[in-house]
Amino acid sequence: MQEKSILIAVTGSIAAYKSCELVRSLVKRDLPVSVLMTANATRFVGPLTFEILSGQKVYTTDWDEGMLHIEVKNRARLLVVAPATANILAKMAQGIADDLVSTTALALNCPILVAPAMNPNMYRHPATRANLELLRSRGVHTVGPDGGEVICKDAGQGKMSSVAEIEETILRLL
Repeated sequence: MQEKSILIAVTGSIAAYKSCELVRSLVKRDLPVSVLMTANATRFVGPLTFEILSGQKVYTTDWDEGMLHIEVKNRARLLVVAPATANILAKMAQGIADDLVSTTALALNCPILVAPAMNPNMYRHPATRANLELLRSRGVHTVGPDGGEVICKDAGQGKMSSVAEIEETILRLL
């Protein structure tokens, strides 16, 4: 991992494919990017894809190289959770640290941006709304989600924002 990189945390959503484009675009801007993935994220996009796009080793577990979340906290300029599932939002809001992404989010001392992506019913659920509000009250930045039809054919708010919109928000936060 390069010094003061943007950490892209990819979680288990079909929208993970958009994170490939996000990483590629940030690297084209000569911004150092490191990728963390949850186990469920690897079911949608393989770590090798992100390693090729970022030019960096991708981390999927805190035990890849010791207690990685501690090492990473000093190297992070910004954490971007994209896609941010209802699960990771709940973990972050409640301080649950049971995987590399949630543990790192809890240990970090830098700005955090989440880009929610989930079924519209999940996004509308009072628990998800409360978790997002709690995160915002703690200074976590959000982008999206967008409205429209999602992969399961349901419609409403829940689509991860466009890569361009996420990238614009990242650049503004940097």
